[in-house]
Amino acid sequence: MKQLLRSLAFFFIAGLTFASGFAVAQTIVRSVQQSQDPSGPIGFDVNNNVFFQRGVHILSTAPATPVLSACGTTPTIVGTDFSAIVTTGTGAVTSCTITFSTAFGTAPRCVVSMGTTNAGPVFATATTTALTINYASAASQILDYVCTSNT
Repeated sequence: MKQLLRSLAFFFIAGLTFASGFAVAQTIVRSVQQSQDPSGPIGFDVNNNVFFQRGVHILSTAPATPVLSACGTTPTIVGTDFSAIVTTGTGAVTSCTITFSTAFGTAPRCVVSMGTTNAGPVFATATTTALTINYASAASQILDYVCTSNT
């Protein structure tokens, strides 16, 4: 009986060692297809970092469009909480507030760029619920942003 238990323990430990060594050897251990095949277009490493391979584009959808306020008369937005293009309205305004359709878990980090020349410096502040962008020129502006958060 002891001999049988020793044999079973040996094979269990050997199998566990082999399986753990195989998992560590892979660079990408999971992909969106829920496969252990690392050749998919999107992969995950052991730390859950995401890798996009072969020219994958990131597209986003949202249940609702973010809402603009204090952006002049008749501003427009095309996009989602993740990224959008905002055309500010007319009027003497130098800021625009974008209220996200869904609050982030923590304040996102946002990259904002001006699509208008001679617009002057741009400053942005993000909270979990909104992105406020301040700029120098009171003329109508085109603003592009991308926001992401850890949670």
